[in-house]
Amino acid sequence: MHFQQLNLIAENWNIPAPFGAIFCRNIMIYLDKTNQKRLLNRFAKLLNPGGLLFVGHSEHFNNMYSPFRLQGQSVYYLAKDKV
Repeated sequence: MHFQQLNLIAENWNIPAPFGAIFCRNIMIYLDKTNQKRLLNRFAKLLNPGGLLFVGHSEHFNNMYSPFRLQGQSVYYLAKDKV
């Protein structure tokens, strides 16, 4: 398990990877669609195939191209064919 604060918009992240899950709850609703998509793609590079992304209940990404597929109300999984 790894906990770390980071600037989600910063160019470089110095974090160990890959992860089985990422928790980013109630943050992306404050970003524009361009930065949401950019962040989702960065998360995809940090997750194992089939890894989980936990977001807030009001955050939805089904209407934009994303490597993630909805698993539950606020849980997405990284589609293995998108890695």
